[in-house]
Amino acid sequence: MIQDPTKPLIAVFEKYRTRLEPYTLFERFMEYVIAGFDVTFSKLDRPFTLDESTACMELFSAWVTTMNEVLKTKEWYDILGDVYMSYLSGTMKKQWTGQFFTPKHICDFMAQITDPGENGGESIMDCCCGSGRMLLASHVLHPGNYCCAQDMDRICCLMTVCNFIIHGVRGEVVCGNSLDPTDYREGWKINETLNIIGIPSARAMKKEESFSYRSSMAMMKQIEVESAEVKTPAAVIQPKKPQEPIQYSLFD
Repeated sequence: MIQDPTKPLIAVFEKYRTRLEPYTLFERFMEYVIAGFDVTFSKLDRPFTLDESTACMELFSAWVTTMNEVLKTKEWYDILGDVYMSYLSGTMKKQWTGQFFTPKHICDFMAQITDPGENGGESIMDCCCGSGRMLLASHVLHPGNYCCAQDMDRICCLMTVCNFIIHGVRGEVVCGNSLDPTDYREGWKINETLNIIGIPSARAMKKEESFSYRSSMAMMKQIEVESAEVKTPAAVIQPKKPQEPIQYSLFD
C-alpha cells in the first residue's frame, strides 16, 4: 500500500522545477492528458515544448501507475486535488477563492445521504465542483448517471475532466459562473462512447451541446416570463369624506 500517493507526482514537479514552474506545468499536464484522449484530434492552441512533453509524459506515467495501485483498495481517489491542495495552491489563493476541497469521507457521506440519481440514467449537477470529488462519490453509487460539473476556476475544471477520464465518469464539465447562465467560457464532453467502445475520451464542447447550459438558460427564460406577467393591481381604498354635521329635531 502506498503511504503517500502524491509523492511520485510531486517528485516529477520538483525534478523540472528549475525549468518549468510547477503550477504552470500542472495546468499543461492536464491539457496534455485531455489532448491525448481527444477523439476529434483537434489542433492544439498551445503546442507543447520538448521539456513540457517530457515532463508531462513522466507525470502521466506516475499518475496512472499510482492510481492503479490506489484503486485496488479504494473505489475512487482524487490524487490531482490532493497534489493541488498540498503542493501547488498557496495559502493566499485558498483564502481568496475559498478553495478547500471536501475530504473524501465527507464526499462519500454526502453522496449516501442525498443519494442523487438513485433511479439511474439521471443528470447530476455540481455547480461548484472543485476537482469533481462529489460527482466521483456519486458515480460510485450510480455509475449510469450523467454527471454535470461547473466551476469558475479553469484549473479545477481541468482536474475534473481528468478525474472523469480516469474514473470512467460519463458527463460534461463547464468553465463559467454557475450564478450567471450566460457565462460560458469553455466546456468538455467526457466518455461519450465509453459504454460502446470501452475507451475513455474527451473533446471540446460548444455551449449549445451542454445540458447544464441549456437547462440554466431555460430556467432563466422561465423566470423572465413569470416576472413579466401583468398582475392585477390591488384596489385602492379611497378615504371617506367627512360628513357635514346635521341637526336633528324631535318635532319633525
